[in-house]
Amino acid sequence: MIEVYGDIENMTETSFLLLTNSNQALKIYVFLFNGSRVWTFIENLNKKEFKPQNLVQRDSLSEEIKISKTTSKIFLFMCFVTCCLWGIFPFLDRQPGEKIRLPLSGWYPFGTDTSPSFELVYAYQIFATWINGMGNITMDTFISGAIMAISVQLKILNNSFEVMTVQNYQNRNLRCESTLKNLRRALVKNIVHYRSILQLSAEMTSLFTICMTSQFAVSVIIICMTMFQMSLVSVASLQFLSMLLYQACILLEIFLWCYYGNEVIIESEKLTQSAYVCEWIECTKEFKKDLLFFMTRTQFPLKLYAGGYFTLSLGTYMAVGVITAIYRCH
Repeated sequence: MIEVYGDIENMTETSFLLLTNSNQALKIYVFLFNGSRVWTFIENLNKKEFKPQNLVQRDSLSEEIKISKTTSKIFLFMCFVTCCLWGIFPFLDRQPGEKIRLPLSGWYPFGTDTSPSFELVYAYQIFATWINGMGNITMDTFISGAIMAISVQLKILNNSFEVMTVQNYQNRNLRCESTLKNLRRALVKNIVHYRSILQLSAEMTSLFTICMTSQFAVSVIIICMTMFQMSLVSVASLQFLSMLLYQACILLEIFLWCYYGNEVIIESEKLTQSAYVCEWIECTKEFKKDLLFFMTRTQFPLKLYAGGYFTLSLGTYMAVGVITAIYRCH
């Protein structure tokens, strides 16, 4: 950046990877500095409150885990293809007689125009970019998986309220005292489950809010930079395709967080209705009071924030798209 300062084209070509790697360094620091808390967060997912209680809940959890794994594999494959394209486009996207250049801009304290330094730097750039890309995606999909876990727990809790009826404990024609006590125990169990979800979401936000905030800020800049770079090359070139895939990776990166964050909002908004459908009419006054307190609390849906400013939702993702569209128009 110092060497090419003032050259807009070269600065933009350098800046998007500089920002990506700087942001990744911050993520690595967060994961290493909070290593024990991250492991504790993972272990907390095995708490008894989070265990599925019926086949519907088990199937919901299994389906979400399956989708999350598939998405991670697609993400990693996109990263691998992007790095491969960066490695081969200098050979294919060049004029006859033109010298092969390095795939990425960079400054080195030695000449890179002669052999074997050129080959060594070339291999270093591709290998380092591949390792950085895989590491970056691994951390991002871990965070999206954590948000997914919160959303699926809210889905499980909704189901727990929906099946929490007197008929589950006793014949519908028999409203005995023991049945009503079992129903109240189920309510308390669900309230404890909800409190555990709130604690889990608070810990997730505390751990990764810096990562998510920096990623949102950096993503907008990177998308604009890559769009500028794409406007300088031919649409039919491999360099254009590699930049397009890179931009798709950046967009998918924040989409996963926003999508699962939006699912958290949707599922938490359902809790009031799910609690209301249980058969509370013939229950005790204490049961109705506890249920009313819970329903009052769930009037405010659970939302996950990045830095206390960015709400993880599809609305925020659309806002990022609007910003980049405005930049493109200019």
